[in-house]
Amino acid sequence: MHPVFNDITHALEHYKDRTAIIDKNGRSYSYAELKSYITGTRAELKAHGVRKGSKVLVFVPMSMELYAILEAIFSLGATAIFLDPWMKGKKMGQVIKHVKPDLFVVTKRIAKLAWLLPATWRLKKWSFTTLNGNADEWIIEDVSDDDNALITFTSGTSGAPKGANRTFAFLLAQSESLKDHLQGNPEEPSVDFTNFPIVGLADFALGNTVVVPGINLMKIHQTNPEALIDCIHETAVTRIIVSPSLLSKVLDGSKSKGNGSIKHIVTGGAPISKQLITDCLSAFPDIELEGIYGSTEAEPICVSGFQSIFDGMENPRAGVYVGKPVKETQVKIITPLDGPMDTNYFHKHALSSPQIGEVLVTGDHVNKQYYKNPAAFKKAKVVDPDGIIWHRTGDIGYFHNEQLFLVGRDHRIMNRHEKRYYPYPVEQALMSRFGIDDVGYVQSKDGRFVVHIGVSEIDPSAVKDFMKTIESPVDDVKIHKKPLPRDARHRSKLQIEELI
Repeated sequence: MHPVFNDITHALEHYKDRTAIIDKNGRSYSYAELKSYITGTRAELKAHGVRKGSKVLVFVPMSMELYAILEAIFSLGATAIFLDPWMKGKKMGQVIKHVKPDLFVVTKRIAKLAWLLPATWRLKKWSFTTLNGNADEWIIEDVSDDDNALITFTSGTSGAPKGANRTFAFLLAQSESLKDHLQGNPEEPSVDFTNFPIVGLADFALGNTVVVPGINLMKIHQTNPEALIDCIHETAVTRIIVSPSLLSKVLDGSKSKGNGSIKHIVTGGAPISKQLITDCLSAFPDIELEGIYGSTEAEPICVSGFQSIFDGMENPRAGVYVGKPVKETQVKIITPLDGPMDTNYFHKHALSSPQIGEVLVTGDHVNKQYYKNPAAFKKAKVVDPDGIIWHRTGDIGYFHNEQLFLVGRDHRIMNRHEKRYYPYPVEQALMSRFGIDDVGYVQSKDGRFVVHIGVSEIDPSAVKDFMKTIESPVDDVKIHKKPLPRDARHRSKLQIEELI
């Protein structure tokens, strides 16, 4: 049995009466019930022809059913395929035709929507309303480190879908890297409220309880804060692991409803604003607060306490502080390059602290391949002189006293008179000076430097005067009547194409 299954097997056998999942409707499932649904689902998948190496496209929302399906797929040595739900239909169709799944698993409700995707029409399909459990033994196929367990297709910042391979070795390494931050007292399991499915998988391996958010995860910005905090209180949540946008809703709800039994809050998946850090430190003085920096291909890269982040962002011009890399991750800063980076360039253009450059990472829990996509590999990976594969995060940053700071994304580097300018330090300075949190410092297609600000009464001339004091060029200041366009998933990353 591959070691990735050791902990989940132990949990299923030794924590039978412990609550594994509380679904969005408040129903609780014990580890014994979870095992029953996993084995029942395993039998159903086998009846639909799933075998070791099969590719299973999964269109199932975060739920007990999703976790049972994933564990069943893994136990068969098959590969689960995830598509970013925010991906446009045309791109989804392209990915499906590229992958050619052996089975399409979907709830009956979502199956009606999936019918709008012609690429799904000819797929062999298993559509269900509820899962059936059984009392079969927990059987696991023999798999190798390099066998694919999960492939996640995201549109990414660049907009080009690419499938990040998560091998069984990768899942094991990621679970191990998260243990330091998820493991508590084995006799007092954590009750975790999370909108990250991969965190749930790690939680089961530790015998924790996963609370599925009873909200529309596609529309977090429309979430009712008070209803959200009611759910957290009713399920006696002790730890919250959510995106910054969802954390802001928790914060709003706690103002009138209190903190309940929450002891620990972790956020990540998107930039964390200094305002959110400040507000949480004030509202949750007795709660452990941590921020995670990472990406689909590498999670986590850094983990830092909120107080450390606040202290690190004391000087707005330093950029966005993300902290010291975790012990499982190696980080290098390389001179920025527009285009593929080869071994020779990587070797000759490594930068030392505090020089600014591209952030590259490697480690056992860092993705090494993309599914049948050599172009994506060439663009996002580098093989060093020792044969080690490094991932280009797309972030631009630098080290100071062994702490990592980010100053922008590679596609947001601004150039004028052969000098580079970076947006994050300027945006942080503007937020600090004017007390705003919806701002973007962007170079337009015609080369003009523009400060974009969401709904605000700020005088543009005051912004221009301030930009002179921080020696940052600006050609125009645009005050928008609506919030600035942000990514649909986390409502945090600026949609640059819409601004320029």
